[in-house]
Amino acid sequence: MSEQISGVVESLDDLDPAEFFSTHRDQVVLAIRITPVFGTLDLGLVMAVVDAANEAGFALVREQPLRDEWLLCVFDAYDDTD
Repeated sequence: MSEQISGVVESLDDLDPAEFFSTHRDQVVLAIRITPVFGTLDLGLVMAVVDAANEAGFALVREQPLRDEWLLCVFDAYDDTD
């Protein structure tokens, strides 16, 4: 069975790649704030989280909006056999 961690990322200050994307984890579930700014979505924080995940060996495999403020994201560790 794989270890799973969940967390909330409301700003770049909340993003700790070493904590979230540890090498002993197989899957990470994060809620990322995408608060509308001037009637549009601010996806900069999502991009930062995805970049940090990719650098740590995780890929975004699923996402789903939650209300207008959050994006739920599931990251899986890269398969070592690829």
